[in-house]
Amino acid sequence: MATALTRWDPSGEFAAMRNLMDRFFDQPLGRLPFRGGEDLATANLNLDVVETPDTFVIKAAVPGVDPKDVEISVEEDVLTIKGEFSKQEETKEENYIRREIRTGSFQRQLRLPPTVEPEKAEATFEHGLLTLSIPKKAEARARSIKITPQGVIEGGKSEAPSQN
Repeated sequence: MATALTRWDPSGEFAAMRNLMDRFFDQPLGRLPFRGGEDLATANLNLDVVETPDTFVIKAAVPGVDPKDVEISVEEDVLTIKGEFSKQEETKEENYIRREIRTGSFQRQLRLPPTVEPEKAEATFEHGLLTLSIPKKAEARARSIKITPQGVIEGGKSEAPSQN
């Protein structure tokens, strides 16, 4: 009775391990607990950034935060938005099934393009939505050039073609 030897190929096992690790890191980790129920790191702040021809508009949802508790700063070319969600008093008598209301500090930094004027930025805060408008420098704004049969019109000026 002869026994055949089969060569072990670890590539299948490595592929299975990689698949497991990919699935693990695709799931949100949420906030990691630290001593005393504190967070290991500050909570991240989700942003929407919209570019218009004249400005960049940054929107951040910060419900339950007092506008005076939000700090906005620009150092060199980095915009920083930070603050703190209000801490709610925990009652030991309630049995939470799910707890998703965020508490603790948040911070978000964005690198601004060199084409903006952060010193002319304006911020508004309405119904828990922080809106920050940062205008672009005049030379960075898009210009449109229209071509007509009579000549070129640029910014409302008309140039007739030269006749030689």
